[in-house]
Amino acid sequence: MLFFILTLSASLAALSHQAEVCYDHVGCFNNLAPYVSVLPNSPTEIAARFLLYTRNNRQTPDSLIYTNAASVTGSHFSTSRETKFIVHGFASSSENQWVIDLRNKLLNKGDFNVIVVDWGKGATYPFYDRASSNLRVVATEIKLLLDIMHSKGLNLDKVHLIGHSLGAQLSGYVGNLFGHNVIGRISGLDPAEPNFINKAVAARLDADDAKFVDVIHTDGRNFDFVGGYGLMIPCGDVDFYLNGGEHQPGCSGSNVSMWCSHERAYEYFMESVDSTCEFKAHPCDSFAKFENGECFSCGSGCGVAGFAADQHPARGSLYVDTHHVAPFCGFHYHVKIFPYASSADTSGLVYVSLIGTSGKTDFIPTNAKYLKLTKTTTITTNVVYKNDIGTITGVDIRYDRDNGSLGTMLLSTTTPTLTIAGIEIMSSVHNTWSSSCRGSFQLRDRAPLHISTAAGRNNQPCTAVG
Repeated sequence: MLFFILTLSASLAALSHQAEVCYDHVGCFNNLAPYVSVLPNSPTEIAARFLLYTRNNRQTPDSLIYTNAASVTGSHFSTSRETKFIVHGFASSSENQWVIDLRNKLLNKGDFNVIVVDWGKGATYPFYDRASSNLRVVATEIKLLLDIMHSKGLNLDKVHLIGHSLGAQLSGYVGNLFGHNVIGRISGLDPAEPNFINKAVAARLDADDAKFVDVIHTDGRNFDFVGGYGLMIPCGDVDFYLNGGEHQPGCSGSNVSMWCSHERAYEYFMESVDSTCEFKAHPCDSFAKFENGECFSCGSGCGVAGFAADQHPARGSLYVDTHHVAPFCGFHYHVKIFPYASSADTSGLVYVSLIGTSGKTDFIPTNAKYLKLTKTTTITTNVVYKNDIGTITGVDIRYDRDNGSLGTMLLSTTTPTLTIAGIEIMSSVHNTWSSSCRGSFQLRDRAPLHISTAAGRNNQPCTAVG
């Protein structure tokens, strides 16, 4: 499907021979590098709308018009409030549920001017290249609207643009039009990769587009038509790599959208607006080291991904893991499962539930679905549970055998049991370890086994169980 989109877009590009188009009020646009070769539509064709919501008009927005200052002065807009823009991406509109939900969450959070940018007619499926070009026109319109507001007394430091995918790139272009570090803040929610990878900063979101640019990365693996829609490279003052930034837990399987990881960016941000739980993000040399439990201390300083990112001093690339279903924010634990020397090779998912003095967690997989499990495979990873269970006293561990894509036809390729030598867990909340003795723990397919643990890191032998 996406191949069709890009093929159609390429055909449109081939037909676009003009080097420049000019439109009233917004000026001229060329199709030279670093921009896409398709020229943008006119403002009339794009028909962008700028819808103002405040606590005084939550349900019926004021329509702001960048060619009519009276539409601003006669609206519920106030220069004394912070002004937050919500900018959707490709194949979306102001009617998308996440836009509505974020709008309402922001109004509940504070007395803001919330402006929803609806440029859906300029970002229609399947014309992705055209949308990548049209965003420059919409960004110019936002700039002109902000010029009116600024002339009426709005402090540009109080402007915050929140954009998803192409909306993040559009927000960056708004900042670029004002010049380096002029507007207050841009939050880029998984900025779009196609047409923006390896492009000059003038054509994509970067740290100079606002005084503070925070970016959430969720779908940054290599673009392959069914994933990798987000830009992986750092492009903000602080870049948050959620679960490594390439793929999100809970976004695998036949029952999830191919956009799942990409959409998680705005889901995480929305949750952060009103949650008492913070997406605490840690500095680390790499995601691999973070998953190995090496970076739970904050060192030079931790950050918080999402709405409150600007309230914390941490900068650079930061890492944070999430729960696999909403609510996504939770408590970090590091889990290490040791291999047994005589274990047969197999594959499957190993789930762990923690038991502590303050309760029990749900089961969460600790390994990738297609990881081959051998006598030398140590599973070492971070997991996020919704609750703090206090002092860890034990684990329930379960092995779900991988039956292969053809089910029982491939049962002979895996074994119905997995034997491990032990487990240890570290709580980032309490900075304490708990571990089992070392022995032979046989896990039968889909049959949870309870293993007791004790404080500290223990490698003492124990008798076989299971």
